[in-house]
Amino acid sequence: MAELTDRVDTEVFVDHGSFDLIDDGGPQRARPDFAATAEWLFVGDNEIIVVSAAGRHHHAAVAVEAWDGEPPSAAGWEDFRTARLRLDSGLVEINPLVEGEDASDIEVGGPGVYRVRAHVTGRAALAALDPALPAEPRGVERYLFQFWPAVAEG
Repeated sequence: MAELTDRVDTEVFVDHGSFDLIDDGGPQRARPDFAATAEWLFVGDNEIIVVSAAGRHHHAAVAVEAWDGEPPSAAGWEDFRTARLRLDSGLVEINPLVEGEDASDIEVGGPGVYRVRAHVTGRAALAALDPALPAEPRGVERYLFQFWPAVAEG
Protein backbone atom coordinates (compact mmCIF):
# COMPACT_ATOMS: atom_id res chain seq x y z
CA MET A 1 0.00 0.00 0.00
CA ALA A 2 1.29 3.45 -0.96
CA GLU A 3 2.36 5.85 1.78
CA LEU A 4 2.22 9.62 1.91
CA THR A 5 5.80 10.94 2.27
CA ASP A 6 5.16 14.70 2.36
CA ARG A 7 2.37 17.26 2.04
CA VAL A 8 2.20 21.03 1.63
CA ASP A 9 -0.99 23.03 2.19
CA THR A 10 -0.91 26.59 0.91
CA GLU A 11 -2.83 29.31 -0.83
CA VAL A 12 -1.86 30.64 -4.26
CA PHE A 13 -2.80 33.98 -5.76
CA VAL A 14 -4.48 33.32 -9.13
CA ASP A 15 -3.59 36.12 -11.51
CA HIS A 16 -4.74 36.29 -15.15
CA GLY A 17 -6.83 33.16 -14.60
CA SER A 18 -4.03 30.69 -13.92
CA PHE A 19 -1.15 29.46 -11.78
CA ASP A 20 1.41 26.75 -12.26
CA LEU A 21 3.53 24.13 -10.57
CA ILE A 22 7.07 24.07 -11.92
CA ASP A 23 10.35 22.25 -11.53
CA ASP A 24 13.15 24.76 -12.20
CA GLY A 25 15.58 21.90 -12.84
CA GLY A 26 14.93 22.04 -16.58
CA PRO A 27 12.85 23.69 -19.31
CA GLN A 28 9.07 23.80 -18.81
CA ARG A 29 6.98 22.47 -21.69
CA ALA A 30 3.23 22.73 -20.92
CA ARG A 31 1.59 25.17 -23.35
CA PRO A 32 -2.15 25.72 -23.19
CA ASP A 33 -4.22 27.66 -25.67
CA PHE A 34 -6.33 29.63 -23.19
CA ALA A 35 -8.72 30.98 -25.82
CA ALA A 36 -9.50 27.67 -27.50
CA THR A 37 -10.08 25.25 -24.64
CA ALA A 38 -12.34 24.50 -21.72
CA GLU A 39 -9.73 22.25 -20.09
CA TRP A 40 -8.29 23.29 -16.74
CA LEU A 41 -5.08 21.23 -16.55
CA PHE A 42 -2.08 21.20 -18.89
CA VAL A 43 0.92 19.01 -18.11
CA GLY A 44 4.34 18.91 -19.74
CA ASP A 45 7.92 18.29 -18.70
CA ASN A 46 8.68 20.23 -15.50
CA GLU A 47 5.38 22.14 -15.57
CA ILE A 48 1.70 21.93 -14.73
CA ILE A 49 -0.50 24.86 -15.75
CA VAL A 50 -3.85 25.23 -14.00
CA VAL A 51 -6.54 27.37 -15.61
CA SER A 52 -9.05 28.75 -13.15
CA ALA A 53 -12.80 28.83 -13.69
CA ALA A 54 -12.72 32.61 -13.38
CA GLY A 55 -10.51 35.26 -14.92
CA ARG A 56 -10.75 37.42 -11.81
CA HIS A 57 -8.00 37.55 -9.23
CA HIS A 58 -8.57 35.25 -6.28
CA HIS A 59 -6.75 33.00 -3.82
CA ALA A 60 -7.06 29.25 -4.43
CA ALA A 61 -6.39 26.67 -1.72
CA VAL A 62 -3.76 24.20 -2.93
CA ALA A 63 -2.48 20.97 -1.39
CA VAL A 64 0.41 19.03 -2.93
CA GLU A 65 1.23 15.51 -1.80
CA ALA A 66 4.21 13.26 -2.47
CA TRP A 67 3.54 9.51 -2.39
CA ASP A 68 5.85 6.51 -2.73
CA GLY A 69 3.28 4.70 -4.93
CA GLU A 70 -0.13 5.31 -6.45
CA PRO A 71 -2.32 6.86 -3.73
CA PRO A 72 -5.90 5.83 -3.03
CA SER A 73 -8.63 7.88 -4.68
CA ALA A 74 -9.46 11.07 -2.81
CA ALA A 75 -13.13 11.64 -1.98
CA GLY A 76 -15.05 14.92 -2.06
CA TRP A 77 -13.69 16.44 -5.28
CA GLU A 78 -15.80 17.52 -8.26
CA ASP A 79 -13.29 16.60 -10.98
CA PHE A 80 -9.83 15.12 -11.46
CA ARG A 81 -7.27 14.48 -14.19
CA THR A 82 -4.28 12.12 -14.20
CA ALA A 83 -1.15 12.74 -16.25
CA ARG A 84 2.48 11.75 -16.61
CA LEU A 85 5.41 14.17 -16.54
CA ARG A 86 9.17 14.31 -16.21
CA LEU A 87 10.71 16.30 -13.37
CA ASP A 88 14.37 17.22 -13.75
CA SER A 89 14.97 17.88 -10.03
CA GLY A 90 11.87 16.59 -8.23
CA LEU A 91 11.42 19.90 -6.39
CA VAL A 92 8.00 21.30 -7.32
CA GLU A 93 7.25 25.00 -6.77
CA ILE A 94 3.66 26.24 -6.48
CA ASN A 95 4.01 29.38 -8.57
CA PRO A 96 1.52 32.26 -8.37
CA LEU A 97 2.84 33.90 -11.61
CA VAL A 98 3.03 37.23 -9.75
CA GLU A 99 6.42 38.93 -9.51
CA GLY A 100 7.55 39.21 -5.90
CA GLU A 101 5.06 36.70 -4.48
CA ASP A 102 6.60 33.90 -2.40
CA ALA A 103 6.01 30.40 -3.71
CA SER A 104 5.65 27.24 -1.64
CA ASP A 105 7.52 24.14 -2.70
CA ILE A 106 7.70 20.42 -2.01
CA GLU A 107 10.25 17.74 -2.87
CA VAL A 108 8.20 14.97 -4.45
CA GLY A 109 11.31 12.83 -5.02
CA GLY A 110 14.43 12.96 -7.15
CA PRO A 111 14.71 13.48 -10.88
CA GLY A 112 12.50 11.12 -12.87
CA VAL A 113 9.12 10.38 -14.40
CA TYR A 114 6.04 10.86 -12.23
CA ARG A 115 2.29 10.48 -12.36
CA VAL A 116 0.18 13.32 -11.01
CA ARG A 117 -3.50 13.24 -10.12
CA ALA A 118 -4.99 16.72 -9.95
CA HIS A 119 -8.31 17.21 -8.13
CA VAL A 120 -10.46 20.33 -8.12
CA THR A 121 -13.61 21.58 -6.47
CA GLY A 122 -15.32 24.98 -6.29
CA ARG A 123 -14.98 25.92 -9.96
CA ALA A 124 -18.71 26.49 -10.49
CA ALA A 125 -19.03 28.36 -7.19
CA LEU A 126 -16.16 30.67 -8.13
CA ALA A 127 -17.54 31.32 -11.62
CA ALA A 128 -20.95 32.16 -10.09
CA LEU A 129 -19.59 34.88 -7.79
CA ASP A 130 -20.52 38.45 -8.62
CA PRO A 131 -17.48 39.96 -10.40
CA ALA A 132 -18.32 43.31 -8.82
CA LEU A 133 -17.40 42.03 -5.34
CA PRO A 134 -14.65 44.31 -4.04
CA ALA A 135 -12.64 41.62 -2.22
CA GLU A 136 -10.63 38.85 -3.85
CA PRO A 137 -12.32 35.53 -2.97
CA ARG A 138 -10.29 33.13 -0.82
CA GLY A 139 -10.45 29.35 -0.89
CA VAL A 140 -13.54 29.00 -3.10
CA GLU A 141 -11.58 27.09 -5.74
CA ARG A 142 -9.53 24.25 -4.18
CA TYR A 143 -6.95 21.88 -5.64
CA LEU A 144 -5.17 18.70 -4.59
CA PHE A 145 -2.14 17.42 -6.53
CA GLN A 146 -0.86 13.92 -5.76
CA PHE A 147 2.55 12.93 -7.18
CA TRP A 148 4.02 9.42 -7.27
CA PRO A 149 6.81 7.74 -9.24
CA ALA A 150 5.67 6.36 -12.61
CA VAL A 151 6.19 2.65 -13.03
CA ALA A 152 8.30 1.79 -16.03
CA GLU A 153 6.08 0.60 -18.85
CA GLY A 154 7.40 -2.55 -20.46
